[in-house]
Amino acid sequence: MRRSSLIFIYMVLVVAALTACGSSPRSGGKAIGGSTDQGNAAEAVHKKTSDLSSRERTPPSRNVYTIVIDPGHGGEDPGATAVNGRFEKEFTLSMAQALASLLEKDSRLQVKLTRSDDTFISTQDLFRPKFANEQRADLFISIHGNTFGDPSVSGTESFYYHDQSLDLANIIHKHVVMATGFNDRGVKNANYFVLRETQMPAVLLELGYLTNPENDENMWTPDFQQSAASSIYKGIKEYLKLG
Repeated sequence: MRRSSLIFIYMVLVVAALTACGSSPRSGGKAIGGSTDQGNAAEAVHKKTSDLSSRERTPPSRNVYTIVIDPGHGGEDPGATAVNGRFEKEFTLSMAQALASLLEKDSRLQVKLTRSDDTFISTQDLFRPKFANEQRADLFISIHGNTFGDPSVSGTESFYYHDQSLDLANIIHKHVVMATGFNDRGVKNANYFVLRETQMPAVLLELGYLTNPENDENMWTPDFQQSAASSIYKGIKEYLKLG
């Protein structure tokens, strides 16, 4: 009887000990597991938030933007005849080369010219806009000098066609008018084929009137052309948000 009692007591103690040992790991495991899960979740949320903040701080951008510069006229198409007897095609090429030299110093910009010498470009085959489209250009800048029968007419004006080009025209015009110091003739919508047929934002700049003695005298000087080129560059950077 005594031996049976001892065996019974011993078995009760063993079962109690096993129960205590078994419950401790499960209880501890749940607590630790819960703590670990919460910690991992918090870390994941923090990482996701950090990644999102990083993306919000860094606006999307392109590595290189392609800019097509179009010197108006050329070859047997001289354009306007200036007061000094020179031709618009000479002015536009000189201005385009000044602008290209400036843009090429910026590694974020790739520059293409529709012509780099006194080459005639027919309007019949729409080469200028086709060239820009084939280059997948981001912007198209056409450079011109204006003309009018009344030599008293002067000033700077800019043209666009598609609505997508209006912001570009406004921004560049703002900078160019400040640089030329000429009468501000505003930004206007015009159905020029180089603006109509281009698939990217495009602007045609009439920097001044070659038929106006005061405008003409200034437009051929290196200082004017460098200043005008710099203003176009500023407009491009502002539009593309390059800083």
